[in-house]
Amino acid sequence: MSNPSYDLFSAAFKANPFPTYAAMREDAPVYAHLSPNGKTIWYVTRYEDVAAVLKDNDHFCKDMHLTLPHDAHSRGKKVSIHQAINQNMLFADPPDHTRLRALVNQAFTPRRIEGMRLRVQEIADGLLDVVAPQGQMDLIADYALPLPVVVICDLLGIPAADQPTVSDWSQVIVSPGSRGLNYRERRQKIRAFVNYLRRLFAERQQHPQDDLITALVEAEEAGDRLSEAELSSMVALLLVTGHETTVNLIGNGTLALLLHPDQLEILRRGPGGWETAVEELLRYDNPVETSTIRWVREDIVFRGQQMCRGDIMRVVITSANRDAGQFNRPDELDVMRDDNRHLSFGMGIHYCLGAPLARLEGIIALETLFRRFPTLQPALSTAEMSWRSGVLLRGLEQLPLKW
Repeated sequence: MSNPSYDLFSAAFKANPFPTYAAMREDAPVYAHLSPNGKTIWYVTRYEDVAAVLKDNDHFCKDMHLTLPHDAHSRGKKVSIHQAINQNMLFADPPDHTRLRALVNQAFTPRRIEGMRLRVQEIADGLLDVVAPQGQMDLIADYALPLPVVVICDLLGIPAADQPTVSDWSQVIVSPGSRGLNYRERRQKIRAFVNYLRRLFAERQQHPQDDLITALVEAEEAGDRLSEAELSSMVALLLVTGHETTVNLIGNGTLALLLHPDQLEILRRGPGGWETAVEELLRYDNPVETSTIRWVREDIVFRGQQMCRGDIMRVVITSANRDAGQFNRPDELDVMRDDNRHLSFGMGIHYCLGAPLARLEGIIALETLFRRFPTLQPALSTAEMSWRSGVLLRGLEQLPLKW
């Protein structure tokens, strides 16, 4: 049987990928896509298979160098300016991942996150105070983006005056193509970012503060601390993942509720309920379409497909979260859904460290938005809305609203 072909990159697909993923789950649950450079990229779409890959660090690794011959592996470890932001646990495998996670866990504590609750509420109200008299806003630019940027910068301890510049740098890291920058320009911005962080680390070593950067600088495990490159990489990771996914959670969640007024009415009638609702919004149209790539360590047969060492794996979280084999009525939004083991924060050793913060921000941001603007409605039809390109994240470019 020939390998079916799917449109995975058009604007039409990004606007509504769910029918395509349903077809893939049925006909080609482990789908081989040939990239322009001849590399095989495997798309894994069923819940059970996605969970299996996420938990299997023996056959699927995050560090590409583990798939190279030893001499090439050594050459590939040469430090570059890009590696100064990539030496973090997202791109590491055990034992490096275990060590990094243990160090960062000391700094990124539940107590520290819970301590941000009042500040998140203050930021949400402040942003909505600005737009309230206007009767309209772009949800992404005016609310969904600035809220988590300010939260993660506050948590890290980045001065308010520096936050717009730091946000720009983090955008360059996560979406290099969206800024129209060539390689040299992107490299210059990343170098400026790394140099800024080095100065900040040195300052915190001399003058500790009650912030996450100080906690990372001081974190120690069995006499071991994060190196300067690891510190830069970890802060870059927290900045990028600390706001990119939350932007999409707020944007996608708002749109889903506006398109399902019956579900929004349930939340407006009953006290609480937003914790359960946010879990369902994460499942229904989650912020991360595919996980960051994994690499096939050795030749292996997985679900009947022959994979070769060095092949790329993309596990499709968006598809797994709509799998009827795992969820009852998966294509329906049900804000009261209680059996909801979605994969939006991953699974296994790479489960998202920032999940509690994302949940806190999502609950406060959405509840505050709909409480303050009870007549909220989209200012565009769904056909006019544009979704961000790329395979990693799923989010709207803009969401004009009026009330």
